[in-house]
Amino acid sequence: MRGGGRIFVILGIILALVAGASVFFLLANAEPQPTETPKTKLVVAFQQVTSRSEVSAEQIGEVDWPLTVPTPIGAFERPADVVGKLSKQTIYAGQPIIGDMLISKEDAEAQHSNAALILEQGQVAVAFSIGLGSSVAEAIQAGDRVDLIVTYSVEVQNPATGQGSGTYIVTQKTLENLLILQVGPWPRQVGEQASDSGSGAVNTVTFQLVEQDALALKHIESTASDYSLVLRAANDDQIFATEPVTLEYLNRRFNFAIPGLGR
Repeated sequence: MRGGGRIFVILGIILALVAGASVFFLLANAEPQPTETPKTKLVVAFQQVTSRSEVSAEQIGEVDWPLTVPTPIGAFERPADVVGKLSKQTIYAGQPIIGDMLISKEDAEAQHSNAALILEQGQVAVAFSIGLGSSVAEAIQAGDRVDLIVTYSVEVQNPATGQGSGTYIVTQKTLENLLILQVGPWPRQVGEQASDSGSGAVNTVTFQLVEQDALALKHIESTASDYSLVLRAANDDQIFATEPVTLEYLNRRFNFAIPGLGR
């Protein structure tokens, strides 16, 4: 092969190597194209919507919801389908709004009171008297869950003599995990504010509970020497067994060393 031919062959090899290196460089530095995720429109709360209030346009908005995440059953696609309806529960910011959370004003008027609308099947609503001390210093709100602590002070008789042997005082937890539907008076219509009694103090709370517990609650209200609500942590529905507290119990546990009570 002549010298000129060899030069062309060498140049061809060099060009091929340069071209290959260029392609390798471009492929190595090319950014992967993101895969487009299919989406749908979904109405969510932008602000908290309180229970039994009318939903306003400022409280909600429309977002793109990825179809790779299951769409909540009963969700809305258009804000216009939500605005003006009444909330049956508290709706928190960022929460998708579904049909079970709302009721139209027309349906509310055609059905029962706003209290009956939010009652679960098989449950009843019962009003219960409270004071500053028994209401956790008025910290309780609608939607909270509470336990009821009850104290009885009973005059005890000696069965042998028939004579009174003193006063027996005992404190025990009774009804547990009670749902508070309302604190204070109920509004006359769904979405209205409750009327202000003017006293500045809340003296009534409404519970949701089964009817047998409602009977027990009203009997306690009529006969107990004292009672108090204790507030549960959010989402805490545990049931705990407790021991009745008497003076003997306190003497034993805290070592008061009161004569005649035992230890």
